[in-house]
Amino acid sequence: MPVEQSEPKTDHPTGVPAVSRRAVVRGAAGAWLGAYALFTTGSARAQTPVATPSADQAVETVPGITLPESITLAATEPASGTPARGGALRLVRPGRSLENFNPSAFHQDPQIPFSYLEPLVRPDPVTMRPAPWLAERWEWRDRGLELNFVLRDGVVWHDGATLTAADAAFSFEVYGSDTNSIVSELFSLVENVEVVSDRELRVRFTARDPNWLFNVATLPIVSRKQYGEYWEGLPAPGRTLSGFDWSRDKPVGTGPWQLSEWEASHAAFTRFDRYWGRGPWLDQLEIAVIDGPRARLEAWQNGRSEVTWPVRVPQLSELREVTGTLYPVPAASVMFAAFNFANPNQPDGSLWSDLRVRVAASQAINRERYAQDVFAGFTRWRAAGTIAQPWAHDDELTTPAFSQEAASVLLTESGWIDYDGDGVREDVNGRQLRPIAIVREDSRPELAAVMARVARDLASIGIIVSIEVLPPDVFDERWITRRDYDLIAYAYDQLPGFTDFDLYGSTWDIRTNPAGWNPGGYANPEADAAIDAFLGAVSVERQAVALRRLQRAVDEDLFGLWLGFPDDLVLVAPGIEGFEPNMAWQTARTWDLWRDPENA
Repeated sequence: MPVEQSEPKTDHPTGVPAVSRRAVVRGAAGAWLGAYALFTTGSARAQTPVATPSADQAVETVPGITLPESITLAATEPASGTPARGGALRLVRPGRSLENFNPSAFHQDPQIPFSYLEPLVRPDPVTMRPAPWLAERWEWRDRGLELNFVLRDGVVWHDGATLTAADAAFSFEVYGSDTNSIVSELFSLVENVEVVSDRELRVRFTARDPNWLFNVATLPIVSRKQYGEYWEGLPAPGRTLSGFDWSRDKPVGTGPWQLSEWEASHAAFTRFDRYWGRGPWLDQLEIAVIDGPRARLEAWQNGRSEVTWPVRVPQLSELREVTGTLYPVPAASVMFAAFNFANPNQPDGSLWSDLRVRVAASQAINRERYAQDVFAGFTRWRAAGTIAQPWAHDDELTTPAFSQEAASVLLTESGWIDYDGDGVREDVNGRQLRPIAIVREDSRPELAAVMARVARDLASIGIIVSIEVLPPDVFDERWITRRDYDLIAYAYDQLPGFTDFDLYGSTWDIRTNPAGWNPGGYANPEADAAIDAFLGAVSVERQAVALRRLQRAVDEDLFGLWLGFPDDLVLVAPGIEGFEPNMAWQTARTWDLWRDPENA
């Protein structure tokens, strides 16, 4: 959603305007996440440090589910095999067509551009912090208003041309102004992009943007030589790469895989021998797209796909007469239910005004039980908050111990008592503790299942929750316009940079800011101060300190019911070795995989 502009907010000793809350582009970040969600359908992207499991440990039973005998649960010891060259890898990913290679439009599953294109900066596989890639280094200057990149030397495109800063500048022009770009608003604070030399690029900002390095510098770079003339020949405004004829001029990149041929639902890649880094162990990569998770699982079962994700827990029981290894991997995915402090149907605005009631509701949830029932244990149910990125997550915060006795005491102390013995608590005026929770029907299916178990747990202490699963348009009307609910449940994936400041900040209260997200009128001065500190920081270390401060503030003055961070489940076929989780995209590093000749 576009964010209204206003005068820059100056609240730092340097006098440099921090990123104005009203100028930061929540909408574009949401659009980018939405593009990924089109292909992952509620998936998560691995992001925590996990050793590469080996497939030699036969484990038939995992928490909450019995695996088929032929499916092995990956162990945590590093793989011991020696990489071997040769062979091909087959993947089947979500989608209907590969015909539009415009990277700014996100019409393809990200596996396609991740295979042949590369960014200046790549999220670290363990922490999601920015790590050098096509840019070997960068530096913030002029009090955070200028970002300088120095490109790696010796990088060539698949057509033999040398990568230059002009390619990066052209790519950012496309992302910022292509009419089909869904990330154009991420450039709203960019004043200009300047090519300083063949290897140096300078980005100037009108105000500090703490997320640009995380979420924009990680976008794939395209060839100015390939697209520049076509782009310049289009009328401005109104330019888009979506009309380019890729059937006559195959896309080129700088990545380890070179596109050799493609058709509507299939792309074939070969190893690029002039790659600047260590090239793939495999000779070929084949990616097909199929619509529907069941069809993709069947493709893995019949050998047309050799690594598949995301896999849902119920799907594991469908695997029959097929061998493989299951990798449960922590992911950048979060679930929670935010309290509404401004329900017009409640006499005093909210059932949750008293902190003791919120804490009681949290204590009454048996998170370990729903973690087993819904996720087979593959979720970090003890972790608190909504920040999944490891570089920013506060590992010391945990959810409260399950105790319905302690929760009942808190409710009684706060004046909610079951006076008439009907199982529902009332206040002194007879108002019953019957919150309404809303869930969007196209959320990942586990969210509704978790909320049903939360409702069951809360009923045990006299809080009777009604859950309404709503179509997207009705859901939006309820939280944006009517606001007549008491809990709003969310499940989504996160980008490497933190974009949820508008979830907590009082300035983004949806009642007063149409561009806001804060759904329930949450207001906490300490949280606002932490957000200000984050928005004024370009240093990753300073951002992390500010976000830990934010997490503690919204946990102490409880913002919502923390429901954990679900894992990814990845299935790998026999004979495929070298899989390691990658927090930004599980199969981003296909060049690290190899075939075991004995099990191929």
